[in-house]
Amino acid sequence: MPLLNQQQRESLEDAIKEYNYPKVTYDFRNKKEIVHSSMRQLEASIRVNLTSGDPIRVKDGLSNVLYWGHYRAGYRWDRVRDFRKKITQQKLDHVARTLQNIFETPIWTIKNIELPQFSNISFISKILMFLDPQKYVTLDRKLMKLANVEPITIFHSIKTYRTYIPCTRENEQQYQNWCGLCKNASIKYFQGQEVFAVDIERGIFCIVEKGQYNVAAQIIANI
Repeated sequence: MPLLNQQQRESLEDAIKEYNYPKVTYDFRNKKEIVHSSMRQLEASIRVNLTSGDPIRVKDGLSNVLYWGHYRAGYRWDRVRDFRKKITQQKLDHVARTLQNIFETPIWTIKNIELPQFSNISFISKILMFLDPQKYVTLDRKLMKLANVEPITIFHSIKTYRTYIPCTRENEQQYQNWCGLCKNASIKYFQGQEVFAVDIERGIFCIVEKGQYNVAAQIIANI
């Protein structure tokens, strides 16, 4: 049974602590940015809107998935405005009902609603992550750099197309595997601590951002 060695465990633990993506959302009613004190607070802020059942609040919640996810991109507001302009009341009513329920095939459940700006796995996975960060993680495009290094991980089995990860049955299965790996690692190595599945993913993301691809791959292979 694979196990992280002490150095790998310390590398992952340090990376989780170093993760510093901006903790920001946007208040669309009062037109101002909100800076949160922690990722848990940010997650809760978005989740309460996503699961409210109120189409207006769900619209703001989904807008903030885009606002946060694209925060470092120059086209952030273009994506947010496009979503808010194109989303229909019918789709908002549908997604508001859907996000209150537990679904067996979550990627396709959301994909089939055809929400603007949420057609591919990366941002659909962000919705799921905000719904339940203890169970779901993000499948970020940057993690696909791990498909080019050894050892072999689930990222070697994910199919990409140019700049995005398309929704396919195989990719959905690998996403579920990725969620499972991260959840298991949070339990196995951080029992009793407030470390969720998403924190494992964020730690790996942090290691990848530093260009330590082999280190990240070795950790994933041994989890």
